[in-house]
Amino acid sequence: MTWIKIDTASDLELLNQSNCWDDSTTLKFYASNKDYDYFPPDRAAVGGFFSFNIHLLLEACSADKPILELVFIGADWTNLQYLSSPHFFNSRIDKLKRVYIESSNGDTEMRCSRLIYRYMEENEIHFSSRHFLVT
Repeated sequence: MTWIKIDTASDLELLNQSNCWDDSTTLKFYASNKDYDYFPPDRAAVGGFFSFNIHLLLEACSADKPILELVFIGADWTNLQYLSSPHFFNSRIDKLKRVYIESSNGDTEMRCSRLIYRYMEENEIHFSSRHFLVT
């Protein structure tokens, strides 16, 4: 399973168009401060001193595969409503590849230093009590 990095506005738009967000369901999410070897090395902080890496697993509404995993690396701003119903309609990426997602009225819903994602098959996911494991 290959991770896809969001490096440009067109990458962000491709992610937005690859899934029907209104028909997707959040299965599970967790946050940690652990860095993994699959994280891109070029990460710029978005602000603040306190951030987490948020792994979000969705039952996708996509032509690719039925499961979508999003990783918001160095996220320092989000809310439970966004994690329960993510979207990329009002989103932008800056020259340092930081991702900003806003609500329709301009409120920040997610802010992170990098975003990566991958589509998977259902049999590649195993849930544990604290997080999910990908085989």
